[in-house]
Amino acid sequence: MFNYSVTQWIFGDESLEDSLKRLQKYGYQGVELAGEPDSIDIDSTKKLLRKYDLACSSICGIFNPERDLSSSDASIRKNGIEYVKKCINLAKSLHASTVIVVPTFVGKVNPDTNVTEEWQNAISSVKEVGLYAKDNDITIVIEALNRYETYLVSNLTLALKFVEEADVESVKMMADLFHMSIEERDMIKILSKISRHLAHVHIADNTREAAGLGQTDFKPVISFLKDINYNGYITMEFLPAVSNPYLASELHGESNIFDDFTRQSIQHMKKIA
Repeated sequence: MFNYSVTQWIFGDESLEDSLKRLQKYGYQGVELAGEPDSIDIDSTKKLLRKYDLACSSICGIFNPERDLSSSDASIRKNGIEYVKKCINLAKSLHASTVIVVPTFVGKVNPDTNVTEEWQNAISSVKEVGLYAKDNDITIVIEALNRYETYLVSNLTLALKFVEEADVESVKMMADLFHMSIEERDMIKILSKISRHLAHVHIADNTREAAGLGQTDFKPVISFLKDINYNGYITMEFLPAVSNPYLASELHGESNIFDDFTRQSIQHMKKIA
C-alpha cells in the first residue's frame, strides 16, 4: 500500500551499494539521498539504483551555516538558493520527485538579526527556489524541525504559515514524526490541518531510533495516511544519539545495527499498515 524508503546518509560512511543491498533485502522501494550534488556521480548512482531495483524517492537537503536561506547576509542566502537549485537538478536527474528544504541551517536556534527579517528572507529564498522547482516538475517540502534544532520553523503550524505565505504551487510540507513527538500536542489534529499540503513523511520513534523501539503510537498516523490516500513515500530516518543529526554521516557504524534498525522500521510499519 505504501512505498518505503530510508535516508541513506544515516548509515554513516558506508558505500551507497552496501546501503542499497540492505534496502533491497528488507523490501524497501526507494532511497532518500543526501543533498550533496557535487559529490554524487549521477551515472554510477543510476546504475546502482537499477541493479537493486530501487527508486530515488527524494533528496534530503543538508543545511549548514553556509546554506542558510534565512541569513541576513545576502551572499549566504544566494549560496543557499544556488545550493537548493543544484539539489533540484540532482532530483530531476535521478527521477526523484521531492527535495527537502529547511528554512534555516540546522542548529540555528537564534536569529542573527530578528525573527521578522529572517522569516521574510527565508520566504523570499523559498519563493525563488520554488519557482525553479515548478519549472523542473519537482516538489519542495518544508521540514519543521524542533526548538532544539531551529528557532524559525519549529512546528507544523509555523510550517503551514510559511508555506501559505510562500504561496508557490511546488512548495509543500513534510511531517517528521520525531520532531512532531517533541512539538505537537495532537499529531492527528495537526496532520488534518496540513493534509492538503502534505507530500512527504519521515519516520523515527520519539527516541529517534527505529519505529517501535520508543513510545510513539504510529497506528493513528498510518490510519490517517490511509484515509487521505497519501501516495508519497514513508521514509525512515532513525539516527544515533547525536546533538547535530548531520554528524551521523561521519560515523563509522556497525552493519548489524543498521540491519536491525532497517528491518525493525519496515516490519513495524508494515504490521500496522
